[in-house]
Amino acid sequence: MLTRITLLILFNTFLAFPLNNEITGDFTFDYDVSKNELYTFNDNFELNTYDLKTGVLINTRKILKPETTEINNRTWSGLYSGKIDLSPQVMSGLLKNLILRKVDDEKFYLFHDGGGLVMSLENNKIQRVDNSFPFMNKFFGGFIKYDKRIYHFGGYGLFRTNNTLLVFDEGNSNQWDEISFKNKEPKQMQYGIASFNHLLIGSNYYLIGGSSSFNNERFYNNSILKFNFENYNWSNLGEINLDLSKNPIIIPAETCFYVFNKDFFYQVQILKEKILKFNYKKDFNIESLSSAPAYKRASKTFLSIDNTGEEFGVVNMNDYDNKYIHTFRNHNGKLNTSILNKYSLEDIIDVDSLEEIPLLSVEQSRNQFFVPLLIILLILIINLLYKGLKSHKVITETKLYNFENDELFFLGTRINLDNNSIEMLKMLLENDQITSNDIVAKLVENGLSYDYASKVKNKIIESLNEKFEFITNSNVPFINISKSSQDKRIQILSLLKK
Repeated sequence: MLTRITLLILFNTFLAFPLNNEITGDFTFDYDVSKNELYTFNDNFELNTYDLKTGVLINTRKILKPETTEINNRTWSGLYSGKIDLSPQVMSGLLKNLILRKVDDEKFYLFHDGGGLVMSLENNKIQRVDNSFPFMNKFFGGFIKYDKRIYHFGGYGLFRTNNTLLVFDEGNSNQWDEISFKNKEPKQMQYGIASFNHLLIGSNYYLIGGSSSFNNERFYNNSILKFNFENYNWSNLGEINLDLSKNPIIIPAETCFYVFNKDFFYQVQILKEKILKFNYKKDFNIESLSSAPAYKRASKTFLSIDNTGEEFGVVNMNDYDNKYIHTFRNHNGKLNTSILNKYSLEDIIDVDSLEEIPLLSVEQSRNQFFVPLLIILLILIINLLYKGLKSHKVITETKLYNFENDELFFLGTRINLDNNSIEMLKMLLENDQITSNDIVAKLVENGLSYDYASKVKNKIIESLNEKFEFITNSNVPFINISKSSQDKRIQILSLLKK
């Protein structure tokens, strides 16, 4: 009898959503930790809301399509068709690359994983709100909402990663604009980064894990990287005291990263600058939480917090008895059906096995606080030496730009380039002067339409000239545009002489 009771307790512990935990068809999802709610959008155009405490479906909204089954503006299938197909058979496949995000109480967005495409679910209607190309080769990047604006960082595409930060200019151009950093990005990001885990705390954006891909080589990120949205500066906090190269399941929540490694569970407490390490309970199998391979969106695992008991004065026994891990798994007996499993974190880890370990693999010296002073002193000394030697030596003029091995630098600052930009720069370097038509023709030869190639050419020139002016403080453009002396309708392009 005791054995049967024990089995019943274990069953109820690990299977939390009896009868109503099945979801049929393709879907994308988001959740709200503060409200303890789960949201799913499926190929039947239904936006469903579930109570994560009980698993009960509390609301279903039928989302109305536009009058036509296609959304205009740029493309989804076929880069130049100009329309996006919302028919059920296409939408089912499209959902695999759409990310649902709750941006306000009654407003949801659908983002394409590769960037670009933005659709809103508001007032029970779906509509496209961006005015950009459907994807921007930023797959497996990160979407962030900060100060009522949407940002998209990093990602993978065209066989390499990138480190560009885009902001959605909603209400104005409705396009994605690039954000310029105020300092040089950490070396861990020099070749871009994708498939990372991220967490926004205040104005600070933290990244752990992920990898870079360049020239068919992959580099894993072992550092904790931080970007500040107030001063637009990147910093490397140091190498994290964990091996993340095996792609453990990592769940960002509150101010922590919850890391489910093969052998141990870790709670990375960013603000407290420490890591808490726990053993798993003997009856728990880590495989039940799925996996998190890089460059795949197969992992659908998240964390919820049940704070309802606090309203009635119920005191938590520890910091983990009100936290639950949810994961979607394929149903073994039903085709195209997912099961949402729910596990109490307290039943996964041995709370009494707590061990505190340093956040960084090598603890930073207390002398780090004196480093800024030393830098200032060194600058003063170098400045004095420079002034003393200036009258005796000829100072070589610093090159404003350098382009080698398909990499462009403005005063030592590396500029992100796509394939089209690299192609343009090579043509400009090989020719003292070249016509705008020759550039467009080359881009068309590489697969772009004529109209798109012309826009891409103009965008590249504008972007590079803006960055060159900002970094070098030069009044002379990096790419000069003039009119042909023989035919005023023809634009002549030339690079600034070194």
